[in-house]
Amino acid sequence: MSSLKNPIRTRIKRRRPKDSVSKLAFRVSYLRRSREIYRRYLESKPWLNQLYTSFLNIKPGQKIVDVGCGTGDFTRHLARLSNKRATILGIDSNEKSIHAAITDTKKARLSQTVSYKLGDVYKIPLEDDFSDLTCCRTLLMHLTEPLKAVREMARVTRTGGSVVALEGGKMRAFYDPGDERYSKLAERAYEAWVNGVRKLEGKEFKIGEKLPGIFQKAGLSNIKAEVQADAWLYSDPRRTLSDVKAELHFDYSLFKERRRKDRKYLLAGGLSNTTITSYFNRLEARIKELLSNDEKLRNDASFYAATFLLVSGAKKD
Repeated sequence: MSSLKNPIRTRIKRRRPKDSVSKLAFRVSYLRRSREIYRRYLESKPWLNQLYTSFLNIKPGQKIVDVGCGTGDFTRHLARLSNKRATILGIDSNEKSIHAAITDTKKARLSQTVSYKLGDVYKIPLEDDFSDLTCCRTLLMHLTEPLKAVREMARVTRTGGSVVALEGGKMRAFYDPGDERYSKLAERAYEAWVNGVRKLEGKEFKIGEKLPGIFQKAGLSNIKAEVQADAWLYSDPRRTLSDVKAELHFDYSLFKERRRKDRKYLLAGGLSNTTITSYFNRLEARIKELLSNDEKLRNDASFYAATFLLVSGAKKD
């Protein structure tokens, strides 16, 4: 991905520690590959594209705005869903993300359909009634004032147009048939982590179920919702072993990097230090065990599921 160059840092190059460089390289490599993995995932579940096409109701000639677009993955997905017959604008507050989005969009040959602009979700740099459809994906979960953001999204949407948010929900499941005690502990840790983030940072990471109420407060009407339920097993033959292992390696790397910060969230969410340590130790041992034995990993029947909520509202007169 491309990035902005700082002239001062260009002259004075700071050497990153070797471990830091290797972690960064691993992350970049994983994130690049994950896009292809996700595309293959969608191909194995064609009903997901059908859900999005029906729910978003994209029509030829529409103006679509993707707020908090990041590097543009979802923005480009919108272009493909529209068969390149809509005009799509991605907006993000991070310059490096915008530059990366532009680069990747050129590579995907979607530049005639998709463009990008630097801007803040609380003050979108567009006039009133600009778009037919204004949407965001996994943005509101990172905000302390999601209602303010939805109201701003509604402002730039024309009367009768749609505002849509796609965010994670609280409905989820995990069960390891070989370790029921850890299964229960993992469920407790998940709930404590979400509560801890809310308490320490004022963010609702699993905001999906709250979206209809937020949309109503923002003055939107004809509110509708759908649930995208994802379930996965390491034993699923639709996924290659190399993809599964790459995902596990990344999860393990992220776990080691975040464990100190995650401990703070878990403590704030009500878990004791002893319980957290027990959870971390079992989680680490479990990942190492799966990565050390391809046959065990390929035949692991542990069940994982998560939900993604799609909520839409119309801008009233």
